[in-house]
Amino acid sequence: MVSAEGQRAGHAVADAKEVEALILSLGVALTMTGDAVSEIQGHLRAIAAAYGYGDARISLSPTLLIVTLHDDEVAAIRTIESFRELRLDQASEVIGVARSAEAAEITSGEALDKLDSALEMPSRFGTASFIASHAVLTLGLGLVIGPATIGIWPYLPLGALVGAMKVWPARLGSRRPLVPLVAAALVSAIAFLIKGGNDAASLRLIIPPLVTFLPGALLTMATVDLAMGETITGASRFVAGLLQLVLLAIAIIVGAEIVSNPHNGPIAGAHAATSWTAWLGVLIFGLAIYVHDSAPRRSLPWLLIVLFSAWIGQLIGRQFVDATLSGFVGAAVMVPVAHLVQRIRTAPPAHVMFLPAFWLLVPGTFGLIGITEIVGNNAQLGTQNLVAALTSIPSIALGVLVGTMTVRAVRVARHRHPFS
Repeated sequence: MVSAEGQRAGHAVADAKEVEALILSLGVALTMTGDAVSEIQGHLRAIAAAYGYGDARISLSPTLLIVTLHDDEVAAIRTIESFRELRLDQASEVIGVARSAEAAEITSGEALDKLDSALEMPSRFGTASFIASHAVLTLGLGLVIGPATIGIWPYLPLGALVGAMKVWPARLGSRRPLVPLVAAALVSAIAFLIKGGNDAASLRLIIPPLVTFLPGALLTMATVDLAMGETITGASRFVAGLLQLVLLAIAIIVGAEIVSNPHNGPIAGAHAATSWTAWLGVLIFGLAIYVHDSAPRRSLPWLLIVLFSAWIGQLIGRQFVDATLSGFVGAAVMVPVAHLVQRIRTAPPAHVMFLPAFWLLVPGTFGLIGITEIVGNNAQLGTQNLVAALTSIPSIALGVLVGTMTVRAVRVARHRHPFS
């Protein structure tokens, strides 16, 4: 094994088994941050090269990671638990370890130790805060989406109910995927009881408590992977996201049918016009997500800046393009802002800051509304909402790509002209 000084200098070849173990563990952890597979593979190859293995071959799928440091060696394989997601503080630490390893600032052994610590770190907030913050973010999203003909009072208890149900997965083992479905059916039944069969009001009430189950980021990153040529990974992620929407929609219909008899299926109603309540909703959502996802310390101001940049970009987009395409502008603005903000010492990595913003760009929200209406025998309106969602997803993904390319172009220009 080479010395720590040699590894940090990036000149000596690190122990092969140690580097292999680091790449496998780090690849799994980066996948749990929700980043695009094309980006993760690029980081892992750069890390292998930093430790002296520039010819390493790395193949990553949503459930499997294969690594070969030398052509004459047997490939190492690691399975990935596709349902696990890291909190924002964990994701920030994992990305930090990857950056340090990519620059060979720490040895491979030190990187492994830091990675283990990041994955095992406890949340800074307790169970009560977790549940309460889910109730508050539900209220915030309800104000952002624009409820039709319903008051805001039911959002808090329904959000708290779902937050309490989200505490269960750590104790349920392999039954974790059932929690969103049970929550969707229960929230649907309660919403239809509260609204006495008012389909439009009921569905608008159902969506915000379930928003953290929606695969908006998954569908968007799947589209990014497809655009970057990662066909198998992108397609499998996209199908998984759509299946998640379908299952949630079926659960919502089941809950509605238990307590009601909607003749034409749940109808969302028209989206409310943007008002001051929506701006307040973004602020409330940002404050709540900081607690609920245990964002890194002192990161709240920067999270809010990125959230509002996405929201403002989307509003500007609506003035120039169709509303379903406005997410392109929101994403294109959000990504450079996140990369600019991450240069501040107390700010988390850019990817961590714009993950919550995907819920404000709502590709998953209207997808769930559309599929629910189709399953509930309201095919005409359901198809309109589903088509809107399927249009908004690639537009947001394109915005992410444009924003990323803009950031990279600026970096190249600064590198070529450092004093300009």
